[in-house]
Amino acid sequence: MKMTTQIIYLNGPSSSGKTTLAKGLQHAFDELFLHVGIDKIIGWMPEKVNDWTGGFAPLGYSWKQSVDESGSSIQELQIGPYAEKIADTFQEVVLLLAKMGHHLIIDDVSFGKRSVDQWKALLKDFKVLWVGVNAPLSVLEQREKERGNRIVGSARGQFHKVHADATYDLEIDTHHATLAENIEKIKSLTSGCENQPLLRPLQKADISTIVKRYCFPWSTPEKTTALWNTYYEEQESGIRSVVVVEKNQEILGYGSLLRKSEYPFFLNSHIPEINAIWIDEEHRRKGLGTALIKWIENLAIEEGHDRIGIGVGLYRDYGPAQQLYFQLGYIPDGNGITYKGQATEPGQTYLLDDDLIFWLMKRLKNKSL
Repeated sequence: MKMTTQIIYLNGPSSSGKTTLAKGLQHAFDELFLHVGIDKIIGWMPEKVNDWTGGFAPLGYSWKQSVDESGSSIQELQIGPYAEKIADTFQEVVLLLAKMGHHLIIDDVSFGKRSVDQWKALLKDFKVLWVGVNAPLSVLEQREKERGNRIVGSARGQFHKVHADATYDLEIDTHHATLAENIEKIKSLTSGCENQPLLRPLQKADISTIVKRYCFPWSTPEKTTALWNTYYEEQESGIRSVVVVEKNQEILGYGSLLRKSEYPFFLNSHIPEINAIWIDEEHRRKGLGTALIKWIENLAIEEGHDRIGIGVGLYRDYGPAQQLYFQLGYIPDGNGITYKGQATEPGQTYLLDDDLIFWLMKRLKNKSL
């Protein structure tokens, strides 16, 4: 598919994962992207002009210890006149490369709306995807300590300033989403596929939208909210990963990878389950269900699983789902049917409802093999 975006601009605080993301994007695209970053330009400067250890550098870059509103110690970036000139040079280098026709990934630390808008004015004649990159503050601080080449407090000092009032085409979280997931989000917006659905992890802010749209007659808003809060808590603790299908800022479906199934056979066999899957009725038979299942399957493969399972009801309403699962390669797991989690027994009577489940399983193929 033809590339329509020439420049991908990544803005985020120190240790947010911009460089790793930029290198991943270079590998993912057929187009040849140059990775240009402020750190690379700083590397051109004489070492003597900067002080990254906490001392004062009147001409270049340095850190100044301070405290934030919570009273926590932070390091604030100080920019001398030569450093300002280098920052201006960085922008001019980017502009020259863009005019030469290069595809670019800009790896930057801009402080809020004013700085980001300066970039937008500079690159107004080019097709740019503006991406905000972030992670929870606790994660940034842990990464900062583990890297060993960042002064402690710099991540906290930048966390609340980098994205202040800035607007982006896409905001990503490098902690709650994998590198592959974030690359796919960016690719979906850079290949002329802006109208294609986006599959992404559940965010806390999605819950109210989902409750409003998908509170079914057999439940209440309170119960639905409690259920989705549980799903989100389970996602945070690693029990499940929830993915939503989004198009034009509407959530059209959702599903989960449940790592520890409540179905005994899957649980004892260490088989993850595709769970709580739903596609908006008006948007079915458009490939969304297939895309959702494949996204969850790929996540299971990334985590090292070679099998995955799913349960499906038996009455007529489940007919399309049954057909889809068989078409995607799911087969009976060989253990029959359960009712309310228990194996059914010959001669017994069971109510034909949502608790009567036929369990299916599929072997997964590692994409690297």
